[in-house]
Amino acid sequence: MKKINTYKLAVGFIVTIALIAPGSVIAKSHVTTIEGTIEGALCAIEGEVCPPEDLGVHLITEVNFVLRVSADKYYYLPNLNRTIKDRYAGKNVRITGKVKGESIIVDTLEAKEGGKYKLIWSKEKQKREFINYFETLPAG
Repeated sequence: MKKINTYKLAVGFIVTIALIAPGSVIAKSHVTTIEGTIEGALCAIEGEVCPPEDLGVHLITEVNFVLRVSADKYYYLPNLNRTIKDRYAGKNVRITGKVKGESIIVDTLEAKEGGKYKLIWSKEKQKREFINYFETLPAG
């Protein structure tokens, strides 16, 4: 009976996983554009719409927000600031970004104003503002 070298078996297994895993991660995330409304995550999880008549008071208790696409489909927005999500809660928005499971890594956020979408936030815009801020600081 031939003896199996566990070291070679383990290395072969690790190499196989290392070659397969990146492809499966790439396959699960893709850039897309999705329209919907920003709502409180607790409302979305419960399958309810946040109460429009007391939206401001209700949003104080919300810990997180989501992009609701339909009654039972929503995405978390982990890289958007809470202030932006709060400001556009209940409004029609269009988001472009990478879908990863139940989240979207947002590249751009546009809000519908006057029948047209207007750019509100983008990764690129935030990056430029961040760089500009630090360039204006005094040296030293």
